[in-house]
Formats: sequence, structure tokens, C-alpha cells
Amino acid sequence: MSDFKIALVYFLATNVTKAYAEVITEALLRSGCKAQVFNVTPYASRKERLPVEEFSGFIFGFPVFADFAPSVINEWIPNTGRKRSALRDVFTYGARTTGYAHFHTRELLEKANFRVQFSAEFLGRHTFNIAGWRVLPDRPDERDFAVARKFAALAIERFSHTSPHRFALQKPFGYNQILDLLRSKQKSAERGWCNPVRFVEKCRLCRKCETECPNQAFDADTGVSNLYSVLNVCTACTPARIRR
Repeated sequence: MSDFKIALVYFLATNVTKAYAEVITEALLRSGCKAQVFNVTPYASRKERLPVEEFSGFIFGFPVFADFAPSVINEWIPNTGRKRSALRDVFTYGARTTGYAHFHTRELLEKANFRVQFSAEFLGRHTFNIAGWRVLPDRPDERDFAVARKFAALAIERFSHTSPHRFALQKPFGYNQILDLLRSKQKSAERGWCNPVRFVEKCRLCRKCETECPNQAFDADTGVSNLYSVLNVCTACTPARIRR
């Protein structure tokens, strides 16, 4: 197991995915694997090539926004793979359902020459809390992390197969239609309520909002996502995370 090396690649919005990534990584290390974490949230990190050749397998972890992994991740995935690699998908998600995320992300990963063998989802504090709901607000907790450790053990077992099976997922109902809608959707030039802003009276102008924004879409001087970014790269992924 000492020559077994796993990469755990994650994108975070509210630190839930990061928490699971850390637990899974620790479990992998305790099992005797080598493991390395890649945080691809910063814009610059996604401009660097993943060292695919150095790892026996990859675990990817993303939140889910409106039935899909973040749009910047879906645009980034096709450029990540360079050879056939074993892989697991990890999802932490919100808004009651993962929607099309499992199937869509698998399709993108396999087009990038990864071989997807496993897919999972984990609860977070935003999973059911939308429109004022207060359901499971304290997740993830130790029960969830115990499941994540079991996931790590299962991942090791799957990675060790010399002839891994193909992981099959049924195409979700309406998948082709929703993709057509997304491709034809016109982005609004108006700033909506969900675009990140900062609280001026509490702001120390540390500029952390700029450095942590995954798309370089935030302007600390104006305190909002600039107009160009709202039109093109701002995903409004987490207003609360930027409010400092």
C-alpha cells in the first residue's frame, strides 16, 4: 500500500466539502496510502495542470448548485485528464437533491479520460435548508464523518481492483432537455440579490474576498461582483462566504 497514491481534489463554497475532504484524506493516510489534497477553488489553481501521472487514482469533491456541479468546475473538468485513471466522485450538496450532478459529472470526467467507478453524496448544513428551512443545520457531524471514513475504505478497495468494473448510471429524466436550456440560456446583465456583497460597516478591507473568490469575480473596492464577472464568470456560489 506504500506505493498507492491518491489525489483528493475539491472545490469548496461553504467549507462543507473541505471538511469531508480532510476526513477522507486522514482515513486514507491511516490506511497506509499516500494522499495529496488539491483545492481547486482559487482561480489560479485551475490554471495549473493536475499531475495525473503521479497518482493511482483520484477522488473529486464538489458541491451541487441547481442540480449540477459548479459551472466553473464543469468547464474545468475536460482539461484535467491525460490518461485513463481510476476515480471516485464525491458530492456534498444542497437544495434537497443532487439533480443531474452525478450523471453529468461522470460524463465530463469520462470524456477527460477518467474511468469513473464510484459516486457518493454527503449531507451538509445547507442540504435541506432553503427558503428559510431549518433541517439538519448542524451537519456534517460525527455520524457523517464516520460514513466518510467508510467511503475512504471502500475507495481503497475499489482502487485495488486490477480489472475494475464500469460504473453505470441511468440517464436522468429530462437530462438532454435541461442541457439544451442551459446552452441557450441568456445571462442577465442585472445584479441579483444572490450576487456576493460585503458589509461595508464591518469590512476591514483585508481583500480576502478577492483572493478567495473562485472565479476572480469579486472587487473589494466596490464591494460587489463587477459587471463583467456577473455576466461571464460569477456563479453567485455563496454570498455568506464573501460577507466579512
